[in-house]
Amino acid sequence: MFLNYKNPISLGVIFAVLLSISLLQFKTYDIKNNTNPFPISWDVYGYYLYLPATFIYDDLGLQNNEWISKTREKYNPSSTFYQATQGEGNKKIIVYNIGYAFIYAPGFFIANALAPSLGFEKDGYSKPYQISLLFTAIIFTIIGLLLFRKISLTYFSDKVTAIIILITIVGTNYFFQSTFDGVMPHNLLFTINCFIVWFTIKWHNNRTLKNISILAFFIGFATICRPTELLWVLVPLFWNVTNKKMFLEKISFLYQNYFQLVSSVIIVLVLIFVQLFYNKYAAGNFLVVNLHSEGFSFLSPYTLDFLFSYKKGWLVYTPIMMLGIIGFYYLYKIENKLFLSLFLFLFFHIYVASSWECWWYATSFSQRPMVESYAMMMFPIGYFIVGIQNQKKWIYSISIFFVLLLIIFNLFQTWQFKKGIIDGERMTKEYYWKVFGKTNINEGDRNYLSVDRYQSVFSEYDYYRNNYFKKELLFNDFENEQDNFVDTIAISGKSYLLTEQNPYSPGFEQKYIDLTNKNFMWIRASVWVYLTAPYSESNSCIVISTETKGKSYKYLSSNYDNFNIKPNVWTEIHLDYLTPDIRHNDDKVKIYFWNMGKSPVLIDNFRVDAYEPKINIK
Repeated sequence: MFLNYKNPISLGVIFAVLLSISLLQFKTYDIKNNTNPFPISWDVYGYYLYLPATFIYDDLGLQNNEWISKTREKYNPSSTFYQATQGEGNKKIIVYNIGYAFIYAPGFFIANALAPSLGFEKDGYSKPYQISLLFTAIIFTIIGLLLFRKISLTYFSDKVTAIIILITIVGTNYFFQSTFDGVMPHNLLFTINCFIVWFTIKWHNNRTLKNISILAFFIGFATICRPTELLWVLVPLFWNVTNKKMFLEKISFLYQNYFQLVSSVIIVLVLIFVQLFYNKYAAGNFLVVNLHSEGFSFLSPYTLDFLFSYKKGWLVYTPIMMLGIIGFYYLYKIENKLFLSLFLFLFFHIYVASSWECWWYATSFSQRPMVESYAMMMFPIGYFIVGIQNQKKWIYSISIFFVLLLIIFNLFQTWQFKKGIIDGERMTKEYYWKVFGKTNINEGDRNYLSVDRYQSVFSEYDYYRNNYFKKELLFNDFENEQDNFVDTIAISGKSYLLTEQNPYSPGFEQKYIDLTNKNFMWIRASVWVYLTAPYSESNSCIVISTETKGKSYKYLSSNYDNFNIKPNVWTEIHLDYLTPDIRHNDDKVKIYFWNMGKSPVLIDNFRVDAYEPKINIK
């Protein structure tokens, strides 16, 4: 039973929290109108895509672009179709793991059955499907929080459990994720991980095949939601282990009861193979390491930034979790049988999460991958409270007052984030303190934000002398070319010929650190183009790309629609490019012209200029 009426304080707190979260989830998505914001959008659209592709359009390989284009145009889930990439042959592969589709599935099937009778399209995205996803998130939230309370009551008193709930759920970024981003993975993973903790406890209390099988199921299920969740295996492996002898005793038990071990490993592998079989179907390989433009940097993680930066530092925007960090001291002193498993998990979880090259995890409040770890943070937080209860009364009173201040502070910063006062990606130390405690800001305040990396046009081009140093990176008039040149059609002298056999022009390539020591710069590439066919038939463009280890993570190409270009006439085109957040010192900037079509294209006077900011804005 999730509910325990003998503990009224924590019961009242959990019901108040659940009511608040549920109401705010409904308010976030206006279910009365079939308009944005939709729950099925952005990353969630990718996690959900498996369901309509399989059960409505019979197109798991995403080979029929008609239904994809039609539904994307109608519901506008994201600005680009970044949720899938090229697979084997003409198939596309969804870049997100399959696990969440199983969570969304019951609501999807209910909506799919009801949509026609309710007068809505059976297209996977009409109002019943959107509402089903919202209810799925709410139900998962309720289950997760009730189980969270149940686990806490197993170790702590009613009063301490109530404080743990307030700290962990209301005082951290879990509150934002569950209320305003409830359909996102982190809120759902929190619930799954609560089950991992619960069945870890149950198996250690009663080492039956049933308990370890259910535990293995949830570890495997979490893994096909997010592969790094396999780290949760550390929790049951080292639970109740304080020394080498106890660890060997646990290994000995598993060896003697090998059927439990074999069964649990099989369960985990069966679940993982669901993802692997999909990879084989869509991409042609069982193992697809990473389909995102970002990757892991395990040798040089961004741990300090991940924890303490003003851009998105976990302990800057969720400072109450410092109590959880301190709580490991009390955990070790009071209940050291839990210390090793939880400490190892948290250590490796932070290490892996902070090794992701996009360590700030796009537009989000605080560090959202930490939310799923809160299923185990109840223990160091709980023992911190128990520890200070044993101190002098005035120390305990001051500590509780400080906890309340931090909870209020989190709620205020969450409100600031929703109002756009705290920016999801562009925070700096100067801006943070400029808007600290403010309920409104002016445009002058925004000057302290870091550069907006989503800009596509260098709007300050005409006034660059005020704010930028200009330098020429490349000018090629092709006068020295010995091959692939034309001297009868040119701006002057020679031009360069690009064909199917010679699609790439000579270009520019250099390490970013050799170009500038500033955090960003603008690049403008321009070239004179002579098309031998209408531009609608000439698939060619300027390309600017920033690459790490041969893989691009910001790629832009020019579009002829932006220019009054005609065949057999010289026309100058250009492309503006703002450099991204650079990930590694060896990352390179590449610039070239690419003829992807069959018709020949001539280019001349290829110029690349860089505009380096005079002030190093972060």
